[in-house]
Amino acid sequence: MIYEIQKNFLLSDCTLLENLKKDNIPFRNSKFETFYTQITSNHSVKFQSFCNEFYKITKFNNSILEQNQEEKISKKKFEKARKKIIGKSIKKERFEFKFCSLKSYIDIYEEPKICILKIFFPTLDSSNEFKIPKDFKIQKELHHDLNSKHIVLYGFEYQNFDIEKCFKIIEKNQNFSLDFPNYINAYDGFR
Repeated sequence: MIYEIQKNFLLSDCTLLENLKKDNIPFRNSKFETFYTQITSNHSVKFQSFCNEFYKITKFNNSILEQNQEEKISKKKFEKARKKIIGKSIKKERFEFKFCSLKSYIDIYEEPKICILKIFFPTLDSSNEFKIPKDFKIQKELHHDLNSKHIVLYGFEYQNFDIEKCFKIIEKNQNFSLDFPNYINAYDGFR
């Protein structure tokens, strides 16, 4: 079976993973690290480690075609490339399991600590019919694929933004400059 339809959910914390572990759900976990040494609109060079294997992935984009070249490299080359890193590396731990017979992941990013649930569906209909259980503590559904290049360049825009904390800081100190993130809700920005 080929899984092509994917839904991503931002979890409020890692409670779901802890509960699944308590229920003795079998997991396969692996650690990833990804960083870039080149990023342009039509070319990028990414290095990735996965289960003690190291890869250099070169991506070429043009208006007609997207090509990926993947090359297995040594740990020494991986560490040498790290010296030319753009931004910071993305580190995450992935827990793979079956949820209702569907291939699923929980990705836990290190910095900032963010938990993402990914569920893969065999058809668009099954994806649309799926209702996530409330006790999963879903903060929001993410309506696009998570892109490591985007995260490296712009950060992870789905972090919790605590507007009440901002208001308390403003009340204590009247000498401040407003620097709200670009992902603030319109209602909070208006208040």
